Amino acid sequence: MIISVKTTGLLGKFLPEGSERNRGDVELPDNSSVRTLLDQLAIPDGRCLVTINGALLQKQEFSTTIISPSDAVVLMAPLAAG
Repeated sequence: MIISVKTTGLLGKFLPEGSERNRGDVELPDNSSVRTLLDQLAIPDGRCLVTINGALLQKQEFSTTIISPSDAVVLMAPLAAG
């Protein structure tokens, strides 16, 4: 399946080659989890927040949340204040 992924901040560098403006299409096996997506994109653990259809996922949900091609997936760089 192919899913569309939007990123914020510097996470766009993890999208496949040819992606533009922090948006890209990622090919995944059917019934893939968010964890599968993050592993395929080689995003280091803890380096992003994930929303699916506007709902923020908790880190422990990454392995159990299955992505479908119609889902709106956004990977966001965590914010830091200082």
